[in-house]
Amino acid sequence: MKKINIRISKIFSYKLLLVLVLLATGAFGAYYYFQYRSIMKNPEIVSKQELAWVVNKVGKLMQLPANETPTLATVLDKSALQDQDFFKNAENGDKVLVYEQAKKAVLYRPDTNRIIEVMPVYEDNQNNAISNFPRVALYNGSVATGLTGEAEDKIQTAIANVKIVLKKDAVKKDYKNTIVAVLNSSMATQAQTIANAVGGQVGELPDQEERPDDIDIVVILSK
Repeated sequence: MKKINIRISKIFSYKLLLVLVLLATGAFGAYYYFQYRSIMKNPEIVSKQELAWVVNKVGKLMQLPANETPTLATVLDKSALQDQDFFKNAENGDKVLVYEQAKKAVLYRPDTNRIIEVMPVYEDNQNNAISNFPRVALYNGSVATGLTGEAEDKIQTAIANVKIVLKKDAVKKDYKNTIVAVLNSSMATQAQTIANAVGGQVGELPDQEERPDDIDIVVILSK
């Protein structure tokens, strides 16, 4: 009889542990739901074991950020995510790795061992979310005043929800042409749209100009 009681006690302990783990996982998922609501509208937070497995698989296909443990989610209902560019080619069962510090998200398909999408993760005033809108810096490359304000209006008209995060004077003050420098290659299409809006050309960032962190496109304005 004592052995039976011990066995029942162990089974109860395992069940209790499972409930606690599920509750903890739910709380963890709720936190990241608010932190990454674009991703976590439907995907489900999964176990550490599965996280390690997915990171190992994806790490063999691409270079992943080092010294950071990502958040892992599973796409459960792709139809609810189709309004987001990141998930336009997603299938149920796909895995999502989100690197908060490196500001990167990866969509991975275990069935075919393929990376489906990679996008930057941006931080705004309220939450982090996957975004297809560029973060832009405007440099005044002339002695004229008001150029950055005028350019900001034109860019925001051309691209909805674009983020103008920095406006400053360029180091050089006699640029003859407006340069739109792409710092994030995934934003090449948006850079061309901006160039059309401000009458500039897509090109390289001049060596003497600052290369700011967390910026996709630098626009150096000329008069």
